[in-house]
Amino acid sequence: MNRLTKAAVLGATALAAGVVAAPAFAQQPDVITVTAQKREQTLQETPVSVAVVTDTAIQQSQIRDAADLQTLVPSLRVAEFASSTNTEFSLRGIGTSSFNPGLEPSVGVFVDGVYRPRAGAAINDLLSIERVEVIRGPQSTLFGRNTPAGVVSFITKEPEFELGGDAEVTFGDFGQFVAKATVTGPIIEDVLAFRVDATTHTNTGYLDNVSPVAQRQELNNRDRQSYRGQLMWYPTDATEVRIIADLGVIDENCCAAPFGYYDPIDQGAIIALGGTALPADPFDGQMAVDGNVNTQLDTAGLSAQIDHEFDGFTFTSITAYRTYDESQNIDADFSDIDLLGARNIDNEYNSFTQEFRFTSNGGEFVDWMFGGFYYKNELEFNQRLTYGEDSKAFFDLASAGQVADLVSAFGLPAGTGGITLTEFLIGANNQLGVTGVPQLPAGGYLQASTGVEQENYQYDTESWSAFGQFDINFTDRLTLTIGGRYTEEDKEMETRININDPLSALSFTELGGTLRLPEASLCPSFPNGNSCPYLLTTVLAQQAAADPTLAAQLEGALQASGIPGATLANPFVVYDPTVAAFLANTPFNLLTDFSAFQNFGPVDASQYPSSRSDDNFSYNAILSYDVTDTFNIYASYSTGFKPGGFNLSYEAAETGIFEFEDESASSWELGAKGSLLDGALVYAVTYFNQEIEDFQSEAFVGTGFALDNAGSIEVSGIEFDFSYAPTDRLFFTLGGTYLIDDKFGDYEFAPCPDSSPLFGPVWDPADPTFSNCNAPRTNDRGETGTFNNLSGVDRGNPELVAAFTGTYTHPVNDRLDLILRGEAQHTSEFNLVASLDPRPIANQDAFTLYNASVTLSAADESWALQFWGRNLTEEDYAKGGFPSVGYLGASFNNYPGDPRTYGVTLRARF
Repeated sequence: MNRLTKAAVLGATALAAGVVAAPAFAQQPDVITVTAQKREQTLQETPVSVAVVTDTAIQQSQIRDAADLQTLVPSLRVAEFASSTNTEFSLRGIGTSSFNPGLEPSVGVFVDGVYRPRAGAAINDLLSIERVEVIRGPQSTLFGRNTPAGVVSFITKEPEFELGGDAEVTFGDFGQFVAKATVTGPIIEDVLAFRVDATTHTNTGYLDNVSPVAQRQELNNRDRQSYRGQLMWYPTDATEVRIIADLGVIDENCCAAPFGYYDPIDQGAIIALGGTALPADPFDGQMAVDGNVNTQLDTAGLSAQIDHEFDGFTFTSITAYRTYDESQNIDADFSDIDLLGARNIDNEYNSFTQEFRFTSNGGEFVDWMFGGFYYKNELEFNQRLTYGEDSKAFFDLASAGQVADLVSAFGLPAGTGGITLTEFLIGANNQLGVTGVPQLPAGGYLQASTGVEQENYQYDTESWSAFGQFDINFTDRLTLTIGGRYTEEDKEMETRININDPLSALSFTELGGTLRLPEASLCPSFPNGNSCPYLLTTVLAQQAAADPTLAAQLEGALQASGIPGATLANPFVVYDPTVAAFLANTPFNLLTDFSAFQNFGPVDASQYPSSRSDDNFSYNAILSYDVTDTFNIYASYSTGFKPGGFNLSYEAAETGIFEFEDESASSWELGAKGSLLDGALVYAVTYFNQEIEDFQSEAFVGTGFALDNAGSIEVSGIEFDFSYAPTDRLFFTLGGTYLIDDKFGDYEFAPCPDSSPLFGPVWDPADPTFSNCNAPRTNDRGETGTFNNLSGVDRGNPELVAAFTGTYTHPVNDRLDLILRGEAQHTSEFNLVASLDPRPIANQDAFTLYNASVTLSAADESWALQFWGRNLTEEDYAKGGFPSVGYLGASFNNYPGDPRTYGVTLRARF
């Protein structure tokens, strides 16, 4: 548009490095214009690390949504876990879990300058994208909100005053169908223009549900639609108004995770209950689950951007209101036994954002930009997760072998499991009249539909910030950029939780000190059960009589206790309450293993905070120098910030972590970029060294999520982007990130990997990496458990990710072009879980994905027919994994990567 100086309209300063663009027909590296620092500049002019994906590259690579972008931007990872909306964006290996709505992302996602509060709001298929800018490293000065790791900025195509449009339709295997269309044109010539976009994307799914009681036969499908309408209005020669309304709908059965490993005690119980135990192969395209794996999401938004050009500067206002309404219905045990009921989640929010900017027109000794940002978000999160009909039977079957000796000692039927044994012991003590023992529920433990019956949080956030940035142009070639942003943020929360799980409310330590031997004939004054021998002391004494080693250990512990008369030779020791209480607090307490049955501990909603406040000043400094007209270098230092928040989970009561602190980032970079060979080769290379303090970490550890500030993480490496056009028909790109160092700086109380009650921990006790997991420790919050110390340990991210593309255009005749394109994306080995589980199933080996396409196109681009294929070599790889939910053993599930797909796309333009 020529009515406004767009370099002034879009903000202040420069950024840098990396282009993923493949011009469709004239194979020359295009001059790519970006606005990643809110002032329009070329990539070579901008001294920050950024990769750009153009609309042409999106079409040629069959990029459908944000998750596909990592095909062309290796430093970006976009992963879906458990549901379509649990999407995690990460840059340079730094991202934030999406499972807890109290956590906000470390990678900020913006669409046409509007912030998306949660990553799930930006996962629908792309519509009329002009380009995507992936800006790496802290960007808190200009983008502001939640950008300590970087920014993914989607810029869509504006309305045009010439009537036109395009459409495409795709048919592929797995029933894939994609249709897109856009129409743009004038309403009032040179005054008001419009653009309307729509897309639909469906496929049947990559997993076959082979369970005989399956509710859905195919899983991991796509079913999403997206719509957007725009108006561009020029009320005066100096004013531009852009209004955008959008709507997105998702209704998908995604994302199921087949078993990669069965712990024998879990597998045996599944089979015994009539479940389907498929081979532990997450890549055979099969799954057996009886419930739903469904996510429904409706998103909508309305924004208005006003740019008015004054004499010497431009005023910009961006006002936006967005809504998000999500519903999940997921069978979290991922099996076809009714172990857990449906995990029902309702998550909705509305957000309002307002940004004002004042930007100088540029070209002066000091170019400047300053402004303010306001953000308000009202979020309500509801969850319900209960036991299924098979819960009690499953835990009984899985634990029968471990409690066989106790079962035999009490004369119970062989095969009696741990839940039934617990009910017998507590019920018998109730009948004996033993005081201090809780009453056995009328229906026993683990009744169906008990558990987390209600979990509700009303979570409101309000924030404002003021920012500014200045470019001091000492010479035509030397520029110093300095900027800063001050932010204040307030959060308020109301909590309502109702958990009904009597078994999880038990303290097996207290029971060890109170339970009596349920044998009336041994009670001196029956029926007064308090005169019976103590269960724990009696059982230990009986076991010691047959086990000299245990007898010696127990005798030593009793003597060291200092309790008068505490010796196995004293027959009255089994009646001594002090001895019982002492033994209940030692590793000799046989009942503590029963805590493996506890899933939903009691929660007092009053324990949760109701408010918190954060403030921060972030800043950056960049020194850039144009050595020649085709070679630039820069050095920069920047900081970033993400506010603290609340743990929106009943599991907070178990860990004692009800809120987490703010996360701060610092990064310095050295970069070089330029061109060679008369512009045929364009390059950008960046060295970065980045540290995140108080990193907000959430790791799934089988029984639930452990959320905490993980001390610090330290990441350094090299990013590179090259584009090369050796001829006017041949075009190559190469980009990647190599991590020199990627470790926890300080993480003293990290989660340990899973353990099996029968086979023990999955780690080698002699492995120094897990030495701290071999015995319980007490963390700095007073919680006792198995914690690992990962300080100084590698975080398990891929050391190298790289992507290569090659495009060749061959003119068939004056009216037709043939375009051949190949792609390769390489990822080195990485760990799938934050606990660094050492098992092969929890680690992904290095792999390379190959894509290709053949396109026959009109020379004037009026139509194109493309045949394409992705993952052509059928590489099996896991996108993620986790310890199986709700099971007793150390089973493990994997999220499989997409299989080989192929199809045909027809495009037309007018």
